[in-house]
Amino acid sequence: MSTRAAAPSEGHEGVGLYVFCFMRAGAAGAATGPGFSENAPLGARVHEGLAAICCEVPLHEWTGETGEAHLKDVGWLGPRALFHEEVLEQMMRASPVLPLRFGCLFSSAGRLEELLRRERVRITAFLERAEHEEEWSLQGLLDPRACEEAVFAADPRVAKLPASAGARYLMEQKLRKDAARGARVWVEEAQAQLVKALGGLVLERRTLRPPPRSEGEPAREGALHWALLLPRGARAELARRLEPLAESLSARGLYLSARGPWPAYNFAPRLGDTPGEETQERTLG
Repeated sequence: MSTRAAAPSEGHEGVGLYVFCFMRAGAAGAATGPGFSENAPLGARVHEGLAAICCEVPLHEWTGETGEAHLKDVGWLGPRALFHEEVLEQMMRASPVLPLRFGCLFSSAGRLEELLRRERVRITAFLERAEHEEEWSLQGLLDPRACEEAVFAADPRVAKLPASAGARYLMEQKLRKDAARGARVWVEEAQAQLVKALGGLVLERRTLRPPPRSEGEPAREGALHWALLLPRGARAELARRLEPLAESLSARGLYLSARGPWPAYNFAPRLGDTPGEETQERTLG
C-alpha cells in the first residue's frame, strides 16, 4: 500500500487507524491538517486507485471500558463527532466519497489494506455513482395541538353544533376525538403528498428515525425523517417542489426542513457485509 498526504505511520502497539471515508486516490492530497490531535495529522493510505482518509488514534481511548465511557460522555464524543463531519465535508469538496460512520477503527494498516483489496470493486462503483448523486435530509416536525385544531375547524359538523351548552359540550368532545384520529391520518396523507411531489427527482429514499423535539419549539415532535438521494445540483429543483407544499402543510402544523447536500451515508454499501466478517475493527455509535 502506498502513502500520500502525510499518511499515518505503519502503526505500533496501542495505536490504531481511524478512517473517515474512502475516496479517489488522485484527490488524497486534500487530506491535510491535524487529525483528532495536533500530533496525529490527517492523511491518506492509497491502494490501487483508492484512498482511505485516516489518522492515528490511541486505541485505549476508543475501545474497552474507556471507550464505552467516552461513548456516553457528550463532552468527549461531541467534538470528535463534529470533527468527523468536518473532515467528510472537506473531502467531499475534492472528490466523491464513501463515508464511514463515526468510530471506524482498524488495528493496523494491514487490516485496512485487506479491506480495500477485498472491497475495491464495490467502493469504486459507489464513488462513480457518488460523482453524480448526493444525499439530502428532509425532516418534518409536527405541532399535534395545532394539527388537531386545524382538522377540528375543517370538520363541517362543527358549524352544526347544538346551541345548548350541555349537548354542545358532549358533541364537541366527540368531534375533538375524531380530530385527533383525523390528524394522524392527515400526517400520513401529507407524507404521500410529499412522495408524489418529489416523484421523478428522488433517486432513492430511506425512512430514518424521526428527529427529536425541537429545543426552540418544544410543542413540536418528530413526524418524519427521510434520507433522499438526489442528482447533484438539484437544490433549486428540490426547493421549487417543496416550498408551496411546505407552506400549505405548515398551516396545519407540519413544518418541513430540507438540509444538504451530505455524503451519501444512508446509501453507502455495508463493506465486508458477509457472514463472519466485519468492515470495522471497532465501531462506536
